[in-house]
Amino acid sequence: MIQVDGTHSGGQTLRTSLGLSVLTQKPFKIINIRGKRDNPGLQNQHLTAVNALAKICNAEVKGNSLHSKELEFKPSKIIPGKYSFDIGSAGSTILVLQALLPPLLSAKERSVVKINGGTSNPLAPTAFYMKAVFLQLLKFMNIDVIVNVEKEGFIPKGGGQVLAKIQPCKKIKPLNLIQRGNLETIYVFAVSSQSLREKDVAQRLLNGFIGVVGEDNLETHMQYVSSLDPGCFIAAFAKYEKTLIGYTVLGKVGVKAEDIGKECANSLLAEINSNCTVDYFTADQLLIYMALAKKGKIISSKITEHIKSNIEVIEKFLDVKFKIEGNEISIK
Repeated sequence: MIQVDGTHSGGQTLRTSLGLSVLTQKPFKIINIRGKRDNPGLQNQHLTAVNALAKICNAEVKGNSLHSKELEFKPSKIIPGKYSFDIGSAGSTILVLQALLPPLLSAKERSVVKINGGTSNPLAPTAFYMKAVFLQLLKFMNIDVIVNVEKEGFIPKGGGQVLAKIQPCKKIKPLNLIQRGNLETIYVFAVSSQSLREKDVAQRLLNGFIGVVGEDNLETHMQYVSSLDPGCFIAAFAKYEKTLIGYTVLGKVGVKAEDIGKECANSLLAEINSNCTVDYFTADQLLIYMALAKKGKIISSKITEHIKSNIEVIEKFLDVKFKIEGNEISIK
């Protein structure tokens, strides 16, 4: 049984372990789950991921209870099909989906997964971002996943819903992104709940962004959506000939919409100026798929501890070795 220590990492270590355990059919035990977090152990979002992965393969599980700090997971055969999961809070639907994708991609038939919870969460990729950047890069790897945001869910109530359609992938192609090519367009999307329409929040998000980067090569969009709680975000994507680089910033209580727009613009420019081929959030998410392809190379804007800990877990389950040189990540 593979041993994993979660003392110095967060939920990503758990999700990567779960996904790869089901995919490889290797049981694992994780201790000290989210050990250094202010609220250690399994929270609603993590517990939903555990139970969701257990359901798609009839796993034997010990420790799958709220706030549990240890978990044993013994997978069985993957069962594709239609699934519905409810986090029961504003926990991230996308992080749950992140754990489900690798094993369901290896299934023999298509799966359709509906997840209720949060779609725009702090410290997690938004559903919008996953759809616009991450899944587009997976297409380069012969991976076909469609995610629709049926309803946006902001904190604290959530109430959002995503619907994912996952086609089996017989062979994952290596991803080699060492050049961007020329910049084509920067797409900027401002999304706000209907309750903030009177304050013109979406336009003000865009105004803040435009004030930093100007209007050259810029295509802007804004949208007001129904949601249980007021919330907003601005997502920007630099589309190059060969890749996509993005950044998303969520609205914060007490912070002007214009300042949120400026923060997103400055953060995207920092990614661009690093000469990366993928932003560091996306680099982290691509690691599993690079490992499954057993070949590939990307250039991240920076190498985070999150990336390093994710690599450590992946190497426990798969017979691969990553190599990091500067900000370049490759499979040895």
